[in-house]
Amino acid sequence: MATNFEITCPCCDATIIIDRTSGEVLLHKAKERRAGGSLESMVAGLETQKSEMGKKFDREMASQKDRARILDERFKEAMQRASEDDKPVLNPMDMD
Repeated sequence: MATNFEITCPCCDATIIIDRTSGEVLLHKAKERRAGGSLESMVAGLETQKSEMGKKFDREMASQKDRARILDERFKEAMQRASEDDKPVLNPMDMD
């Protein structure tokens, strides 16, 4: 039977070993942090990410402008067909 509890902290992911009988903390081992690199490399990464997001935003704005024009053309075509059509519109509820 194990005499110690090994617990992983849900907040900081540290490993805590506690004695089962006394309840005393025997070991507290903090999670190892990976080196994130230099500040310059992190700033450069953010700059490239910012430029990519700017390009994506510009593409989406262009597609939305084009979309509005296409929808306007479709609406005009539908209005023209509706004005040319002489048949009265049948209501499905009137067919009973």
